Amino acid sequence: MLLPKTIAALAITATVSGCAFNVQVASQSGAAEVMTNKVRQEKAYVVFGDSLVTAGRDVKSGFACGAHKYPMYIGPALQSSISRTVEAAYPNAINTGSQVPSSADGIVMKFDLADFDPRIRFLPGFWVPTADANVDLAIKARLTDAKGKELLTTTFRGQGHASEDGSCPIGADALGQAAQKAIANAMESFVDKVFNTGALDAALATTVAKDAARVP
Repeated sequence: MLLPKTIAALAITATVSGCAFNVQVASQSGAAEVMTNKVRQEKAYVVFGDSLVTAGRDVKSGFACGAHKYPMYIGPALQSSISRTVEAAYPNAINTGSQVPSSADGIVMKFDLADFDPRIRFLPGFWVPTADANVDLAIKARLTDAKGKELLTTTFRGQGHASEDGSCPIGADALGQAAQKAIANAMESFVDKVFNTGALDAALATTVAKDAARVP
């Protein structure tokens, strides 16, 4: 059962109908996870699909604070996070935005959003409620060589959780923290799956070997 003070806190915040509390999400770099022996000096092009550039959602809670919404647009944070992470492995990486280069002299990495699921609910507390936020996301990466041949396709995921005590506006802070944790988790997964495990190196070596075999 909700305590009287908790009921009062929720009642006060519920009196304002239709408020929007914007969620701020900062970029999170996975650069520190890149092993030094995996850094390459060749060029790389970073491309972002529309689904990732425009990634966002108006998040709503359940009954408590249900009159409010929490707009969160993580596209800019995702682009910055991915760019900073790729640049740690490829210092000469070039960000081309959403434009796939027509002629590339290095590998091309294209990123698309596969899933974005932010959730928030308010739990009763002794003095004030607690905003409990969870964010799940998944990003698809497709890497091709300079000739457009596919090297590697993978999906990396991230999960984040955060709790903050307070009335309805605090939900934006909880969602922002959860999103940042999810992005950081996704960047770590990306580095591990593509760079540190040698998956990209192996794909590049296979492509070079096949091209050499075709030379008469």
